[in-house]
Amino acid sequence: MTDKNLIAGLIALAIVAWLFSGALSGGRVIAEEGPDLSGQPTLPLVRAIQSQAESRTVYLHVRAQTQANRVVELRSEVHGRVDEIPAQKGTSVMAGDVVCRIAVDTRQADLERARASVNSAALEHQGALDMKQRGLQSEIETARLAAQMEAARAQLKAAELSLAKTRIVAPFSGTINDQAVEIGDYLSTGQICATLMEIKPLLVVGQVAEREISRVTVGEQVEIQLINGEVLNGTVSYVSRSPDRQTRAFPIEVTVVDPGENARAGLSGEMRLPMGDEMAHLISPASLVLNDAGDVGVRLVDSEDTVRFVPVTVVSEDLDGIWVRGLPAAARVITVGQEEVFEGQTVRVEITPLGNVVRS
Repeated sequence: MTDKNLIAGLIALAIVAWLFSGALSGGRVIAEEGPDLSGQPTLPLVRAIQSQAESRTVYLHVRAQTQANRVVELRSEVHGRVDEIPAQKGTSVMAGDVVCRIAVDTRQADLERARASVNSAALEHQGALDMKQRGLQSEIETARLAAQMEAARAQLKAAELSLAKTRIVAPFSGTINDQAVEIGDYLSTGQICATLMEIKPLLVVGQVAEREISRVTVGEQVEIQLINGEVLNGTVSYVSRSPDRQTRAFPIEVTVVDPGENARAGLSGEMRLPMGDEMAHLISPASLVLNDAGDVGVRLVDSEDTVRFVPVTVVSEDLDGIWVRGLPAAARVITVGQEEVFEGQTVRVEITPLGNVVRS
């Protein structure tokens, strides 16, 4: 036998072995019917699970981002040199704490002078009232002195405010996120001293599509999975009445009362919004197929052992598989051979324990 004949024989044996390996494989579906030893056609064999619908909470997954509850730029209401900065950038402050202190300069003297003017004006006005009672003072002069006294009181109030506003204080508890000045800088009226950010509570914002927004209500409990692996729990505190002009989705806000010590604004994450309970089946993702129209679904075997295609919708997923809706309450879902059978075909069914398929 020549080398060419030997090679040809080996190739032929390999082809025969490959053909028989498919027919003898226990895990492969016989896609075409053929006669058995009695001459009767052999039906294709598929493997399936006996699935039963269960009540399942359906969640809507929404992209989200953490955001400060409040951000305020603390501006000076008087002018002057920065004398002290008790709260440095990155530190936490309580409501009422001094963030920046402006030099008092002549403001204390102005206050004392205003107090003296009030006392003097009050004495003159009281003297005018006494003289008026004895008929020695005119009504006009008494009114003038009363107006003078009120003007002195207004000047005193302005001096008190000018002195008090040399202390720029935090309106709420938070963190100094930015510090715009240093000691010795001159602040003009309206100039920023520092930026205060409140992250306790923390806001988590996202947008919900218009087809789902009606199912989101204020007060719902929400779980947020952050990109750093941290899990937060909050409550829906705001649902917009109008959509974003660009995305056409509706903004929502979730308030996290206690986000922990590592709370930060600007972290990406995902919200899990509860959409209610539905009856769903737990199946393996490998059971999903497409029909000729491109619909996603599964192939079932009905009570007469006939293959049926049923469209499904994935409602959630976990470590054990995916949860889908759209199937009957009880269904034999094909898990092996679903790609090799067709609608209306009669098959033989081998039921596989559910856990062996879903967790594989």
